[in-house]
Order: sequence, then C-alpha cells, then structure tokens
Amino acid sequence: MPKDIDPKKELKPYIQDGNIEAHIIADMLRIESITSELREFKEVTRERLNKLEGWIVAIVGITVTSLLATVGVLIMELLK
Repeated sequence: MPKDIDPKKELKPYIQDGNIEAHIIADMLRIESITSELREFKEVTRERLNKLEGWIVAIVGITVTSLLATVGVLIMELLK
C-alpha cells in the first residue's frame, strides 16, 4: 500500500519559501567555498606533482648514468 505524502513534509521550492534572497546568498557562499577548496587542492596537488617529477628525473638520471658506466666498464674489459 503506497504511503500518503503529508503536504506539510513536502519539499517546497525556494520561491514558495518567501525568502529567496537568503537562499541565493547561501548558494553563492557554498559555491565560493567549493571554489576556494578546489583552488587549494589544485595548489597542493601541483606541489606534490612537482616533487614527484623531481624524484622521477633523479631516478632516471641515476639509472642512465649507472647503465652507461657499466657498459663502459664492460667495453674496457673486452678491449684488454
């Protein structure tokens, strides 16, 4: 058996509340809050990715240098 919806409990649109300005201002404040949080997240993420990029470049550099040194030593041993 379907439930009867109580008209007092129904959600009313902003226009029927009578104080639409307050709702608009509250929504604008929520949007501003979300925007500032996204901005902060973007800055923190950029900093972390820059650190990660530095580590990756260092690891690749060390790996390439070690590989070249090993190949050089092997070639020198073969030429003796």
